[in-house]
Amino acid sequence: MEFNATFLVSAISFILFTIIMNKIFYKPLESVMNEREKFINDNIYDAKLSSDKANAITKDRDEKLSKSHVDAKSLVARKINDANENSRNLTEQAKQKSKEDIKSAKDALIKEAESTERDLKIEELADVIYSKVLEI
Repeated sequence: MEFNATFLVSAISFILFTIIMNKIFYKPLESVMNEREKFINDNIYDAKLSSDKANAITKDRDEKLSKSHVDAKSLVARKINDANENSRNLTEQAKQKSKEDIKSAKDALIKEAESTERDLKIEELADVIYSKVLEI
């Protein structure tokens, strides 16, 4: 094979063409591809951070809901116990008042019975005296 000037010119033209294409076409294309890759990686990183934040917020919300649920149950239980205690106290007070009312009614009846008995004795005595006075 023969190497002449045409081959040399073709080789130099190819090298110049490659250098020019590198500067004009491949370098800007490579920088655009690098920028896009960086943009995509940044967005993936931001999405992961946002996902982690969302998971943390969801977990916090679930914990707060759980705590609120437990607090609500304990509040309801406490109020029920308070209401039961109040009911027992009111029932006890009503029983005590009823006992006192019954005792005072019994005492009043006993006094009235004694008074009536005295009145009957006085009447009997008056009848005896009347009958004796009229016999005289």
